[in-house]
Amino acid sequence: MNKNGFTTIELLLTMILVVIVMSTITSVTYVYRDRSDYEEVLTEVINYKNNVTKVIYDDILTTTTSDKITSMSKVDNKNYTLRSSSKTYSLTVIDELNKKGIAYGESGGVIEYIIPGSEDGLVDINGVDFPTPANGVYTFELYFHHRMLDKTFKIKFTIS
Repeated sequence: MNKNGFTTIELLLTMILVVIVMSTITSVTYVYRDRSDYEEVLTEVINYKNNVTKVIYDDILTTTTSDKITSMSKVDNKNYTLRSSSKTYSLTVIDELNKKGIAYGESGGVIEYIIPGSEDGLVDINGVDFPTPANGVYTFELYFHHRMLDKTFKIKFTIS
């Protein structure tokens, strides 16, 4: 009798090989997806940090020297005041349950800059450093930790 089909062993081996190839492809896909997610979150956090720093430095380094921020004072652990000759700005550290970041602006128009991931509970504020001004140099440093990135970031402003 002439048999022209596959045996059970051949079919079983073929299925095992297909499962091995599919599991390898799936695991590689997950690695690249996780790496992509990590890079995306890292880019968002770095962009946040750069944008907040730029907004505040735009006010600090105003082109007209008469309107340049010249002093910074601490109101309490979360609130700071920046002053120029004609304007007063407020800087507030937002450290709520699902909202962490900085609120900054003039007295009537404060804008909140929320750290990406804080609404998901992935961000912790590690502290604020405001050393005593020396020789007219004021420094403000905000430290925050992002759990998904397992990394601590620092936002630093220096006014001199």
